[in-house]
Amino acid sequence: GSQRNTHVGLYDLQTKQNEHLYTFERDLHIISCSVNNERTLLAVSFRQYTEEERVSQLLQSVSKYLTLLIEIHPVNNVRVLKAVDSCVRVQFLYPVEGRNTSTESRLLLVSEDKYIEQFDIHVAEEEQKVVIQNSGQLPRARFADDLVWAQWDMMEQRLFYIVPKESRSTLKCVQFYPDENFNSILESHLDISVNDTQLKLVNFGYDYCQDQGVASKSLNLQAFTSKAGGLCVCCSLASDVPDEITYSIYFFHKGYNKTFTVSLERTESHQLKEVTFMNLDYYVAAYLPGQFLHLLNIQHPDLLCYSLFLTGEDARIDMLQNCSIRSPLTSTVLDCHIGSMYAVSISDSALLRFLQNSKQDSERLAALHCALLYFQHTEDLEMQIIWWISENLSTCHSFDPIQEFIIASLYCRMCPEAHNLDKLLPYTSLLDWVEIIPGVTCTTDIISLPVLE
Repeated sequence: GSQRNTHVGLYDLQTKQNEHLYTFERDLHIISCSVNNERTLLAVSFRQYTEEERVSQLLQSVSKYLTLLIEIHPVNNVRVLKAVDSCVRVQFLYPVEGRNTSTESRLLLVSEDKYIEQFDIHVAEEEQKVVIQNSGQLPRARFADDLVWAQWDMMEQRLFYIVPKESRSTLKCVQFYPDENFNSILESHLDISVNDTQLKLVNFGYDYCQDQGVASKSLNLQAFTSKAGGLCVCCSLASDVPDEITYSIYFFHKGYNKTFTVSLERTESHQLKEVTFMNLDYYVAAYLPGQFLHLLNIQHPDLLCYSLFLTGEDARIDMLQNCSIRSPLTSTVLDCHIGSMYAVSISDSALLRFLQNSKQDSERLAALHCALLYFQHTEDLEMQIIWWISENLSTCHSFDPIQEFIIASLYCRMCPEAHNLDKLLPYTSLLDWVEIIPGVTCTTDIISLPVLE
């Protein structure tokens, strides 16, 4: 604001309006904030002073960061939840859709000191005011310590986190329920080194300064779930070779992981950032701007004939030219530099051009299956593919395009009637496809299936 006040608002996607929630009468560096479902309580974490400011003003005894719980409907009391020297992220839990009012709100606190706890907040209406009933300290429960990575799944109300244990790490998942507390639903081991790893938080808001400082020492890892029952964990791994990028995809619903090593064409140091992972529903994407875009089929990741590996102009995603990108929801990405969120999808026209211009059988086969299955049944697209097949029968040496077209087209028509068909049976005749993608090596390791609780 013009008076150097800090305003907190909530943007409504339907009305395109910003609802004002609260104003701080000072200029604050806010780390994290969250509002409850009824929009009566606001949790805010902010930096009071930098270390230099504390020393210069002789404020060593004052905490660097504050976490507040504020009654905002109407503006009433303010409670201090944390006064510490480490960053804290806040996240209200949301009950099942359609439940409009509640006398209880639950709040997650994720600390830079590598622990997570939950606060239970009971409220009551008194003289047209919503006030916190709890006197004294709020009830809390800590359910994670010594973690090195955590990710919030806002749609499913799940928390994934990783705790190091001896030579390997343990991935855990906690499910939060509308009318209960929480329950651990999954546990699995990851063969990922986490020595000297700083805490990395995914989908808890974005702090540019913190991200710049810890990117090289934190896990570049993200978990994706799909409605069809898939669970993928994507992780980029350190490589000793300067012109190589290595990343691994754990397909927990299949019981194995695939590790890819990509030889880069251009290795300018200012271009090489972290690999970004995106959830595109049917596919998981690994993206390195200016280098490659790798699409892996979630249902049948063991068959690399479904894997699209794009380079050059084919690998360009419109308006996403840097690597400060997150994928907080299915088929969406957040550009952290400019604060814009985009819907991401595979372009049918671009895919058709890629199919027509491809020089290698691996590219032709992956594009053919992607076009027929990802875009389902469209007569115009099918006719263009049939035309391409009739012109290129003699150029496909490793597979029969007519046979693959028939199998994939039948799947398009059968899958809406048999929802689990594509999980059980592959939609290709090439079960032993071994054609190599130039510049890419792949290794497959069997992993133990996660323990479901």
